[in-house]
Amino acid sequence: MTIELELPAYQSFIKQQEIKDGQPTGKIKTGPKKIRVPDTIFEKGRMVGWKWTERSAVSLLKTLPEYDPFVSAEGYYFDTTEWERVIAFIVNECVFPEGELTGQSFIPELWQSAIYANLFCWKSVETNLRRYRECFIYVPRKNGKTTAFGAIITLIMFFVDSEKRSQNFCCAADSDQATVNFRHSQYMIENNPRLISRLKEKRVYRSTKSFEHTDGASFKVLSSVADTKHGLSPNFVYVDEVHAHPNSELVDVMKTGTAARRQPLIVYTTTADYDRPSVCNEMYSKAKMIASGKQWAPTFLPVIYEANTTDDFRNPTIWSRANPNYGKSITREYFEEMVRSVQDNPAELNRFLRLHLNIKTKTETAWIPPHVWANGNPDPNSVEMMSVVDIKNWMSEHPYWNNIACDRNFNTTSVDVQIANQGLYWSWFINKCEELRYEECYAGFDNSIVQDLAALSLWFPTKQTMLTWHWCPAASIYRRSQEQGLPYARWWEAGLLNSTAPLETTDDESIVKTMLGDASYAGIFTHFQGLREICFDRFAMRIIYVRLKDFGYPARAYPQNFLGMNEPVRKIESMAIDKCLFHGGNPVLEWEAGNVTIMTNHDGQRRPDKQKSTNKIDGIVASLMALGGSLYPEIETITDIRGLK
Repeated sequence: MTIELELPAYQSFIKQQEIKDGQPTGKIKTGPKKIRVPDTIFEKGRMVGWKWTERSAVSLLKTLPEYDPFVSAEGYYFDTTEWERVIAFIVNECVFPEGELTGQSFIPELWQSAIYANLFCWKSVETNLRRYRECFIYVPRKNGKTTAFGAIITLIMFFVDSEKRSQNFCCAADSDQATVNFRHSQYMIENNPRLISRLKEKRVYRSTKSFEHTDGASFKVLSSVADTKHGLSPNFVYVDEVHAHPNSELVDVMKTGTAARRQPLIVYTTTADYDRPSVCNEMYSKAKMIASGKQWAPTFLPVIYEANTTDDFRNPTIWSRANPNYGKSITREYFEEMVRSVQDNPAELNRFLRLHLNIKTKTETAWIPPHVWANGNPDPNSVEMMSVVDIKNWMSEHPYWNNIACDRNFNTTSVDVQIANQGLYWSWFINKCEELRYEECYAGFDNSIVQDLAALSLWFPTKQTMLTWHWCPAASIYRRSQEQGLPYARWWEAGLLNSTAPLETTDDESIVKTMLGDASYAGIFTHFQGLREICFDRFAMRIIYVRLKDFGYPARAYPQNFLGMNEPVRKIESMAIDKCLFHGGNPVLEWEAGNVTIMTNHDGQRRPDKQKSTNKIDGIVASLMALGGSLYPEIETITDIRGLK
C-alpha cells in the first residue's frame, strides 16, 4: 500500500530550499522523503500531549479525501523548508482559543496538517510563488474548522506571508459569525507577546474588529454587503459558512479584488447547504469535479468530508468518515446521543444529516424523512404481483383515472418499461381500489395555481390507507422534465401523473371528469361508495365547486391555517413512525413528502409552508386535508361556503 505513495514520480515533486549561512539561496534541491509532523496524544477522549513524528511527505499530501494533488502538479514542487517554517509557527505561536485546552499550544491533527502542507507549501517552479489561490473546505460542525482554517490561517497570512502592506479580510454572512473568527484571532495575538509587539500601537481594535501590522499589513472583519467592498485589494480572504451567504456577490467582489496580488489566497469554509441553487452548492460542485479529476484547476484545493445520501446515518464508520476530528473534538458518545434523539424525530433528522454528516437536505426541518416514509411502502412478499399487461388492462378500464391509457403512446415499449418499474405500487394500488370500494373514506383536493400539480387524496381511516392521484398540464410535464430534470415525463408514462393536455394550464373540467366519471367510465367518487366528505382549499376552486354542487356531494373548504393542519400533521407523522400509514410508495407523493418544510407557531402548532418548501407539496396537502376531514367531521354543503353565489 505504501509502495504506490513512494513512487519516484511522486517523490520527484518533493524539494527543499538550499540554505547557506542560515539563509536560503533561492535554489532548490531534492527534498527528504520524510518530514516532521506533530502527532497528538489522546487518552479517554482528551488530548494529554503531543510529539513529533517522521512521516512520508507524499503520504501526508495525499491524505485529503478523493483528491490527489500530484495529478495536476506539473510545474510545481512541494517545499519542505517552507513546511518547517509554517508548522513551526503554528505549534509555537498559535494556541487553542477556547475549551478545556484554552491557552495551550495549538497542535493540528493529521488531516489539518495535510491541508496546511498542501495549501502553503506547494510552489511554482518558475516563480517560486504559492500554487494554490483558492481552497474550499467542506467539513461538518464540531470539527474545529473556524479555529484551524479561520483564525490560524489568518495569522499565517498576516505574520508569515511575505506580501507587503497586505490587506486581509474575514467575510461572513452575518456579523456574529464573523466575530467568532476575529475573537479567536484576537485571543491568540493578545496572549502572545511576540505577536502583539508587531501590531501598530501594540493593540487589537475591538470596536472596528481590526488590527494593523507595523509593516502596513491590515486585517478587518467585513459585513456581507458587497456594494461597499469595491476598490479593495485583498491578499487574503476568509469566507466562513459559505452556505449562509445569500448570493455570490461578496465572493465575486473579493475574488476580483485579488487580481493585483502576487500570490493571493481565498479560503472558503462551510458545512453542507440545503439542496437548492446557491453559491455554496456551486462551489461544492466545482470542488467535486476538481477532486475527481473531471475539471482541471491546479490552483484550487478541494477538501471535502461528507457522508453519502445512501449511507446509514446510524453507522459509526460513517460518522468517522464524514468527521475527520471524530474521536477528538467530537466523540462517539456525542454521536450516539444525537442519533438516539433524531432517528425517531423527523423534525430534527435533516438538521443532523446536514450539520454533522455534510449531507445536503431539501429542507431545514424534515417532516418525515425518507426511511420513515418508506414504512408505508407495500411488502413485496404480501402483494400479489400483476403483469404489465394486466396493469394496462386495468388502466384501460379506468382511463379517466390514468389517462396515459388514452394516449397514442400507451402501447410503446417506453410506457411498458415505466409501468414495470412501478409494478409493485400498481399491484398494491389496484388491489386496494377493489378492497376499499365500500369503506368509509374522506377526500382532500389541492388545486394547482395555474401551470403545475393538482392532487386528490382519499383517506380510509379504518384501514389507515391513503390513495392519491395527480394532474399536470402537458406543457409543464415537458418543461419540468427538460429544464429541472424532474421525472415528470417518467411519472406520466407510468400512469402516476395525469396530463390535462392539450392545455398549458390546469384543466378543471378534466379533473371533474376524473372525479365524477360519465356514462362510459366510472369516476373516483362514484367508484368509492363510502365517501363521506370532500375537503378542499377554497383558492381557485370555483368550477369544481359548482360541478360538485350539481351532483350533490358533501363538501367544505378546509382551513389551511395552524388550527386546521396541526393535528393532521402530527397524526400522519406519528402513523409513519409507528408503521401504520399505508400509501403504497407512490413515487410522486414520496417526492412531495421530501419537499415539505414545516412551520411552527409560538403555541407549538405546525403546518406545511408552501412558500418555503423546496418544491411541490400538493399531494401532501391534499392528504392532510383528507385526514383532517376524518378528524373533524363537519359536513357542510357547498352552497354554504362564503363568497360563492
